[in-house]
Amino acid sequence: MLMPATKKKSRRNLFIVLGLVVVLLVAMVLSTKFLTPEELAAVGPKKFDPAQTANDLWTKAQTEIPANAQPLGEVVPAMQKDLEAAATEYQAVSPAEGAYAFPVEFSGTVEEASAASLRISVPGVPPRTAVIIPLTTAIQGTAVRDAMGFKFADAPGQTEYQYVGDELKKLMQQQVKSGVSDPASLQGKKVSGTGVVVVVSPSGAPPPPAKPVNVQPVTLEAGA
Repeated sequence: MLMPATKKKSRRNLFIVLGLVVVLLVAMVLSTKFLTPEELAAVGPKKFDPAQTANDLWTKAQTEIPANAQPLGEVVPAMQKDLEAAATEYQAVSPAEGAYAFPVEFSGTVEEASAASLRISVPGVPPRTAVIIPLTTAIQGTAVRDAMGFKFADAPGQTEYQYVGDELKKLMQQQVKSGVSDPASLQGKKVSGTGVVVVVSPSGAPPPPAKPVNVQPVTLEAGA
């Protein structure tokens, strides 16, 4: 005789539980903020942008490299004597073992001029050592990338890391073009500027005097 009453009580309890679940779900829905795709993009991890990263690095480089630049006429003889000691003394950045990026400043006379590069003589640099300033395709954005301390771990992968260097190369080419519109006309004239000299020597051996020094330009001005 007690079975029907027990069943009614069980059903009543079930309905109560289901009702509480429905109330809870409604409360959760009402308290939930639904984001638009734009809002989701804003709060989520930012997509790595090589071009923007390069722009940021270039903006910093135009002030920091000139501020830290050391005279090329001092750096070159020092690194030809003892590369590691020169790297320490002249505040070179080492992006990898056996690689150094020296921030330098230079002022010299143009001995050879072409659309692609300038060869200049700089006081203090041994006569056997050619100083080359690339103006077009030989410009290496990776030099500025490394000198600014941007590491492989700072990019999502190898491709993006390389793209940062590629974008910096474009910015450097634009800077050179704005400062030197007619390279051939600079033959025999004075030029000055700042840049980065990259030396790669896995063994730590200093570069020989006969090896040209390439100055990757950050600033470049033509004088008289």
